[in-house]
Amino acid sequence: MTPRTFYPVAALPQNKTKMETIGKKYYNEIKLAETLTNVPGAIILSIIFTESAGNPSIVSSAGAVGLMQLKPQTGNDVIHLENKSKRLTAPEIELLKKHLGARVNGPLKQQYLSHKIKENNYTGNVMTRADLQKPELNILLGAMLIGILIDQHYEQGVLRLDKALVRYNQGYFFKPGTGTVEQVLDRVKGRSKEAYSYIIKVVGKNGLLETQSMV
Repeated sequence: MTPRTFYPVAALPQNKTKMETIGKKYYNEIKLAETLTNVPGAIILSIIFTESAGNPSIVSSAGAVGLMQLKPQTGNDVIHLENKSKRLTAPEIELLKKHLGARVNGPLKQQYLSHKIKENNYTGNVMTRADLQKPELNILLGAMLIGILIDQHYEQGVLRLDKALVRYNQGYFFKPGTGTVEQVLDRVKGRSKEAYSYIIKVVGKNGLLETQSMV
């Protein structure tokens, strides 16, 4: 957490109401993703709120799709990374097969990101925009991605959620650097005001995680 703020106090009741609405609408999908990936539902909901405000059909100008705003290539890559990091479980595979069928073998058989093989028609990707507009699949993939990043940012037993969040926003290969939360925020702010705001929207004072805990 950080004492820096994005949302004024006056915005908190409205944010809480909006998150409760989204949380109720997608309760089953969020709960399932939480169970399968071990990512707290509060984090998943915060990302959904920030990325799409709960709109499953939204497509950004950059081509990111759905509730957790994933590009088709990213959706494919997340499955590969989940498998490579040995996080992928049989229940996750079954849910992926439910939505992708045999196409799931594309990312599962890739040896590296964007690997062009027979199972992905030599394109390096099996995911489509339509796939990512399915709430259950989109939320699972988004939770898988933030889960991978969370695992990579435990430092001396302490989760650096600030670093995981900025990489979710800016891309898997973004390097937040070393230092305290405040030092990372200063560095990120100098590189991208969008990324800086993204972090404090979630973990800042009056942020989305804090708001969800309000009675």
